[in-house]
Amino acid sequence: MLILGSQSPRRKELLESAGLIFNTVKPLFDEDSLPYEGDPSEYVKELAKAKAHSLVSTYPKDVILTADTIVVVDHEILGKPKDEEDAFRMLSLLNDKMHTVYTAVCIKYMDKEEVFLEEADVEFNKMSELDIRSYIQTGESLDKAGAYAIQGIGSKFIKHYEGDFHTIMGLPLKALLTRLKNYPI
Repeated sequence: MLILGSQSPRRKELLESAGLIFNTVKPLFDEDSLPYEGDPSEYVKELAKAKAHSLVSTYPKDVILTADTIVVVDHEILGKPKDEEDAFRMLSLLNDKMHTVYTAVCIKYMDKEEVFLEEADVEFNKMSELDIRSYIQTGESLDKAGAYAIQGIGSKFIKHYEGDFHTIMGLPLKALLTRLKNYPI
């Protein structure tokens, strides 16, 4: 059985759209317990691995799939905003700039562990303070890395992106499906 260790509705929707059968569970890992040090690509991979490891004892014979997404702008990591003011701060940092989205995926099955990383670059249009505050009021920004959803209302802020759309959403589906062929799901 495939176990999706995630509370993200987007990851669940993406796996469902691929026709996969899976159970969704919450990882038993506090993301704030792993402090950021150095390289954002290594950090996001460590987060994805820690989520998977937190589920191994509960699901020892299942294929565990976990992921984590971060946004990096001007060397600052933007995870999920804590509140509306934090969302405003993040969106202001992204305003009229290019940033990088990193999504790391961990597939854990018995003694086998596979971790991979996909990244994409996203450029935002210029936004007014009113644009940002109006978007935050929709509620869409509060549970997303970088405080926006490329697949939702937040798409209106996107000037350009390079890379995989699903990586920006939080699960690089094409790369994942290729790898999942090697597991008993």
